[in-house]
Amino acid sequence: MVLSIQRPPDFGSGEFPSTNNQLLCLLSKSERQNLLSNSNAVLIPAKTTLHQPDEPIEKVYFPIRGIISLVNTSEEGLIAQTATVSNEGMVSIAAFLGGDFLPSFAIVQTDCVAISLPSNIIKQEFARGGNLQRILLLYTQALFTQISQNVFCSCHHTLEQRLARWLLAFSERLITKELLLTQENLSDLLGVRRSSLSVIANKLRQRSLIDYSRGRIIIQNSVALRKIACGCNLIISEEYSRLFNSEKG
Repeated sequence: MVLSIQRPPDFGSGEFPSTNNQLLCLLSKSERQNLLSNSNAVLIPAKTTLHQPDEPIEKVYFPIRGIISLVNTSEEGLIAQTATVSNEGMVSIAAFLGGDFLPSFAIVQTDCVAISLPSNIIKQEFARGGNLQRILLLYTQALFTQISQNVFCSCHHTLEQRLARWLLAFSERLITKELLLTQENLSDLLGVRRSSLSVIANKLRQRSLIDYSRGRIIIQNSVALRKIACGCNLIISEEYSRLFNSEKG
């Protein structure tokens, strides 16, 4: 369930500043205010599904805080995460690209604060061209880079490298070393068997790199974990920075 914040926040006061979303931050003040006049600030509990495959997209979301996963599933019930979205982006790009729906789920992984807009509004504003259109197209390119790099990672890097990378990415986005995640949830997102993940997680635990219990994973040594992780996070981060900086310039 997506909950509208009962007392609309004053975006100018910094209560839930829209500039905490990097895409909205790239808009001029007048462009941002125009867009936000049609928006709602929402609180989205973890495990909420924002959109499902082949269903019309009614709203788009610009996260301010929290993490949302784009997830693909199969008829056999297999699950794998294709990308994550936090305050660097938005959810439901099909709304402005003209596809109207996506073949994937968007699932909130952590309690999330976001700015919500009706899909017809973002479609109308995108069609006007100008700065918003450029920003959203740049973001689409960055998201495609993330998805393609994730595919490469799943094909060529070990499960230990991928797990270390994924834990660090979550930790850095949430600015915390304590993650509310179960091994079952992690195995689904990584697209691997839970038994395989448990073996790797236990090895990291024995080396005092992480600890876990009752749905919590604590990063104990991020420096050592970073030495294990593959370099995919850096590649994705550099591409986002390149595109965003080119727009700022």
